Amino acid sequence: MIDWLTMIVPCSHPEPITGGNVISIKPGGEIDWQCVKRATVEGSFATGLQVRSATHTQHPCSHLEISGNPVKFFQGHNLWGTDDLHALSVATVEAVASLLGLNPSDEDRNAWAAGSIQLTRVDVTQSFHLANRAQVLAWLRAAEQTAHLSHRGRGQLTKGSTLYFGKNSRRWSLKFYSKGQEIQAKDHGQESILSLPSAVEWADKTLRAELTIRSMELKRQCLGH
Repeated sequence: MIDWLTMIVPCSHPEPITGGNVISIKPGGEIDWQCVKRATVEGSFATGLQVRSATHTQHPCSHLEISGNPVKFFQGHNLWGTDDLHALSVATVEAVASLLGLNPSDEDRNAWAAGSIQLTRVDVTQSFHLANRAQVLAWLRAAEQTAHLSHRGRGQLTKGSTLYFGKNSRRWSLKFYSKGQEIQAKDHGQESILSLPSAVEWADKTLRAELTIRSMELKRQCLGH
């Protein structure tokens, strides 16, 4: 399942879209650096995507940078979803453009259909089912002691329930965690499923693996578009 996307897509718009600016001021009062913040576009389930006019493009207001969890944006949870990267990317930019009141050109839409979308981060997940949450947590503890990945070494267990490999890597990282424990965490934004016993039961026995592929690795594997 595709769990997170950061992408730059052609989408003409008349005015820059920003959430303001972050500015660093030197002791003498000069501007050290500044960057454009992303605006939040809210979906139907109080889950937002971060959007701004793309920087470092040839023409201003010609591309959008979109970042977030599109599955949560569309359905309010990410217990399950789609692995169709192209279709999800197009559906996401269509929804964002509509909510912002934009009118993409035919050229923009043709570019989306052709896959002319620059990916700078993609998270993919796979779910494995054990008997219950206790077994999932036991697997994580055992894997911390025994699992070893090439170029990543042993995993690092944080908060007793998330096992990371290459957590701070600029290329890719892998983590395993208890999905049942995650959806019970405070402010996790998946309240819509907590009243569904079958969904909670499904999550409680789920060991979730999540691979984050960042820009450098996407480029190396020629997957950036």
